Amino acid sequence: MTPDRLPWEIVETLPSADRAMIDRATRRVASAKGAGERVAALVGRALARYWAPALGETDDSWAVSARHRQDDIAHAIEVARESADADLIATAALGGLYANWGPPDPTERGLVLEELNAVRPSVRDQELRVRIVEWQVLASFDAGDLAGVRRGIDDFLVESAGLDSKLFRRREVLWRANLEMLEGNLDEAVRLNEDAIASTADLAGSPFSFQNVAVTMAIAMYLRRSLADVVDAIRSIRASSPRVEANWDVGLAFVLSEIGELDEARRIFETLARDRFAPVPRDLNWLVSMHLLGLIAVNLDDHERAAELLEQLRPYASLDSTHGSGYASYGPVGRVAGLLAAVTGDLDEAEVWFDFVLSTRGPGPWTVLARLDRATCRERVDPVGALADAEQAEPALRRFGFGVRADEARSLADRVRLDGHGGPVARLEGGVWTLTHSSGRTDVRDGVGIRHLCRLLRHPGESIDVLDLDERVDPALPRASVVESAIDAEARTVYRRRLDQLDAMSSRTRRLDEEREFLLKELAGATHAASTSREIEKARVRVTTAIRRAVSTISEQSPGLGAHLTASLETGRRCSYQPVDGVAWRTDA
Repeated sequence: MTPDRLPWEIVETLPSADRAMIDRATRRVASAKGAGERVAALVGRALARYWAPALGETDDSWAVSARHRQDDIAHAIEVARESADADLIATAALGGLYANWGPPDPTERGLVLEELNAVRPSVRDQELRVRIVEWQVLASFDAGDLAGVRRGIDDFLVESAGLDSKLFRRREVLWRANLEMLEGNLDEAVRLNEDAIASTADLAGSPFSFQNVAVTMAIAMYLRRSLADVVDAIRSIRASSPRVEANWDVGLAFVLSEIGELDEARRIFETLARDRFAPVPRDLNWLVSMHLLGLIAVNLDDHERAAELLEQLRPYASLDSTHGSGYASYGPVGRVAGLLAAVTGDLDEAEVWFDFVLSTRGPGPWTVLARLDRATCRERVDPVGALADAEQAEPALRRFGFGVRADEARSLADRVRLDGHGGPVARLEGGVWTLTHSSGRTDVRDGVGIRHLCRLLRHPGESIDVLDLDERVDPALPRASVVESAIDAEARTVYRRRLDQLDAMSSRTRRLDEEREFLLKELAGATHAASTSREIEKARVRVTTAIRRAVSTISEQSPGLGAHLTASLETGRRCSYQPVDGVAWRTDA
């Protein structure tokens, strides 16, 4: 680092701030002559002070140190603006972004970036122009604006052309890795991280860049529900990183809460939650840490702390939680706000935040996760909405390779269906089939007949040969047969519609009951087969008998469901389920 170059990276990567460095910066402030020296000295001291409280190099608390940094930057901006020099204005404004890096205020940061972009064409120092673009990229990541990120990266490549800096090249690759992650390409994101760090291992700050890789891998494992594999690695990083110890305490507690180690997670969480989470410094990692603490509170079902965290996160709920200069993303803060609101019992606010995320973020892992979260929160109060969310989330989760989460979505949808919402469903669990339909619900012990029946229910309107249903039949057996129909398809449809009308009538006369019995008998015997083989005939009898026994058992428990099945089933050489509505059952064994 040249003597006249400001140590911009000290805030993000270099643990080199010490009392001697701060003292040298203070002497430079006192001896500075002219606007240029004055601005550089003030910004330099503000940068040097950033990590001093965390490293024990000052007696000041984080809040007191932050006020000192703010005073230095305010003085630098005043001097720079009086000079009207574009480079000095850019230096002072960038100094404010770096030295006051903490929970992002979109409005305040936006105003600073507006000023920086306005002076950028007049800035002579190429590195300053590059750093202006870097902050624009970070702001786009924070806003979930991936198109803006791509434009920023293109702009960054133009501004940094000719600069001999591996550090800038590493930034570009890590940004692209984050984009891959946000679009669901997890393996590519991890690969890019590993390649970027391996090619710049000799650079200052590389140990902290290794942590970027660890963060990216942990996010991928979180999405895939495999965080148990990183517990030991996080314990090791936590022990070797005193500067950001609180952040890694958060990370460890989060992982433990995700894998079910709730007692240890709660012990660490309680330490961090003291005095409304005062142990978590409001540094550049604050929003990420609070984001994860919110998820821990949800996992621990801690209503009191959930309310405290929601209050602190609300001002940032429109943002994404971004690691470092955009190297990784923990997704929309609004998703966590929605979960926290649900834990506190405010489902209306939860809906607001989930709707915000789903309406403002493009498709990707975090968006589909927010949809699954909303389904979970809706299950008891809006089962139809929960079912719609779960059904939409499941295929998207499978496309991303999140099999465990996809199974969670499917199980949620099945629970809602079994409670009578959505389409008909038959589910086998513990040797018992549970059948739920608008006409009734019943439990039937597993057996051949119910399995034949469920196959027909899955494929309404499809005529299935008994030889495809009966596993006892020799597959080499010739299948030739003559199928004769007593009534045609149009008549069958008319009969079923009339049955539905009869079932819907609140009172029945004897004449209507007789008509209903006639229609049921006609439909039950609608087809018969003249088989060319005795074995085929035996299969027909076995299948027909098994299905009818299953329907009889169902009818004993649920007459309405039994009547529906009796009217909708055709048995014989070929069997089929012909409901009037044509709706298929979902069957899970």
